Amino acid sequence: MKDIEYTNLEPSPVSYDVPNSAEPGLSPVKTYPERNYLGHRPYDRLTGKYLPFVYQRYKEVGKSVEEFGSGVIHLLKKHFDPNNKKEQDMLTKRNFPLGIYAANRPEWTIVEKAGVTHSLYSVALYDTLGHSSTEYIIKHAEIPIVVCGLDKVPLLLEIIDKIPTVKVIIAMDSFANFKSTLSTGDHRVLSSFTPNSIEILQKWARSKNIGLYDFDQVKELGRENPIPHFPPKPEDVYTLCYTSGTTGDPKSAIGTHANYTFTATTTAIPDPTSIRVLLSYLPLAHAYGRFSENSVAVTGGIVGYSCGDITKIFEDCQALQPTSFSAVPRLVNRFYDIISARTVNAPGEMGEICRRAVKEKLDNLMARKGNRHPVWDPLIFEKTRAIISNRLESIGCGTAPLDPQVKNFIKVTMLCEFGEGYGMTETSGIACSQQQGSLTHGNIGRPFLGVEIRLRDIPEMEFYVTDKPNPRGEILIRGPNIFAGYLKDKKNTEETLVGDGWLASGDVGEFCPDGNIKIINRKKNIFKLAQGEYVAPEKLENILQKHPLVLQSFVTGYPSKDCLVGIIVPDPETFVEWARDKLKKRKVLGNETISNMTYVGLTKNSIVNEEFVSSMESHFRDNKLLGYETLKAVHLEPTPFDVETNALLTPTLKLKRFDAMKYYKSKIDGLYASIGK
Repeated sequence: MKDIEYTNLEPSPVSYDVPNSAEPGLSPVKTYPERNYLGHRPYDRLTGKYLPFVYQRYKEVGKSVEEFGSGVIHLLKKHFDPNNKKEQDMLTKRNFPLGIYAANRPEWTIVEKAGVTHSLYSVALYDTLGHSSTEYIIKHAEIPIVVCGLDKVPLLLEIIDKIPTVKVIIAMDSFANFKSTLSTGDHRVLSSFTPNSIEILQKWARSKNIGLYDFDQVKELGRENPIPHFPPKPEDVYTLCYTSGTTGDPKSAIGTHANYTFTATTTAIPDPTSIRVLLSYLPLAHAYGRFSENSVAVTGGIVGYSCGDITKIFEDCQALQPTSFSAVPRLVNRFYDIISARTVNAPGEMGEICRRAVKEKLDNLMARKGNRHPVWDPLIFEKTRAIISNRLESIGCGTAPLDPQVKNFIKVTMLCEFGEGYGMTETSGIACSQQQGSLTHGNIGRPFLGVEIRLRDIPEMEFYVTDKPNPRGEILIRGPNIFAGYLKDKKNTEETLVGDGWLASGDVGEFCPDGNIKIINRKKNIFKLAQGEYVAPEKLENILQKHPLVLQSFVTGYPSKDCLVGIIVPDPETFVEWARDKLKKRKVLGNETISNMTYVGLTKNSIVNEEFVSSMESHFRDNKLLGYETLKAVHLEPTPFDVETNALLTPTLKLKRFDAMKYYKSKIDGLYASIGK
């Protein structure tokens, strides 16, 4: 038997084949018109403080969506060439891209939903891809109109000659906003703009024959010239998500309306006794943030946007009082550090009481008695839960496995459900999730209703579906969440979509006896760190190769960690004299002793290692790499990688990454331990 399947055979609770037009009762705008929907915290320029959340109701958002959608179509009619058949066909048939280049804010959601009313699909642009990728995406997707934060307007105008498809740029920030002391955009950016700078931007845009408008102008145009909806079909494109973290150009994953309707309705949990409230801070450029917000909207919930400053995430939460929180491991670990410092690690009598309380609650949790306690909760843990929200009900976490100790601690001190899950851009954000009340750890749970998962052999990594005690292999996924392929990329599409609708995830999984699934490795060389960032180690190794001190390198990292480490073989021709010179300057040993130190001895010297790491950091900065791509610790290996002695190279001298990971496991563990000290 080559493949083993785990299939959730229960029927999906909703149909993902939705009708073309909203029926009464299906639209949140019609069902919950008076409920609050999108919230943000205005910034008061006079006091320098963020104010409480203010909200737009569902009917108000619906009105803005109607107006903005009509305004966009009118603008393109004005700026498209009447003699250009391709542009006129776009207006007739719709189904063309709408670029969005901004941080999370209410306008982001309004713009995307306005596009949907006319069968336009969103394409997110974001800074972590870099300016060259922004240019590439606009050209690759053939975007005619970009809606962005005011700070992005000059960036776009700088490259406008290289992106000829763009005809219109719309700023989310009002050009008249400077008259108000309140700012709804990023005040740190907007503070550098003045009415005079707006006039300069407008002249610049006119000189390039680009239409430049602000959000309010477009809404007013749509309000005066309403256009009937042009609704999409289920198989139409909803969004193009460009994946980051790979070498070369980013790939464009095509997500359909059927895909994202399925993920939103599958994760929606109707509850007549409460209203879901979510803090939006995870980038809307990614599938995880997008389906989370859509899921909340399905049940008439509230989405409150963070102020954009990650250091104020707790302040945002306390102002919003969310019922659920979508987290990443790095943030969960931060919760743990703060709460443990105030409870189990507190000094004196308070610490003793908290340690007793946590132990008792953990014992009850493992005995399946739940995470509530009639004495300890009102005395201690209702206060710790309030760090995020007094009405917190659940935390969901993905991207990397969590420490079981941290997870259980959060459950009992924050009085909430805590589940881990798994999804990809190509699965529209979801595939698996742990079940409510699960006490298992180190797994991604089970498939969502309507989603199938199977394994296939990976002989080159020695993973087989016949492995004992548990089957292992590459995870394949099938269901209505699977994307339609990569835009203009037949080769990668055919490599990813295999067989009868199966998606080859590239992740190595293991089926547990209880039906849960574990992620145990990554088939391809690209992997994800704890904060959710993808890393392409070969790209970093190629950059390291250019450094005069480096002969060979192996860059790696664990998905449970938020930084990279490396095994580096220094070049003896340059390393020895460099290392001796560093030691002499530090004056830690006599010059004669240093001059007699050998290549092997120098690789083992802690001060040399410290100087080497510093040199690598400088090299990475010079090559304009991002912070998470920098090596935080290295092991200097005096024995080169080769074909025969340590068998870490193929006959064509390529690094055998899987073998290297096993070979250096103890060294890698030691490097991460040293970082934690």
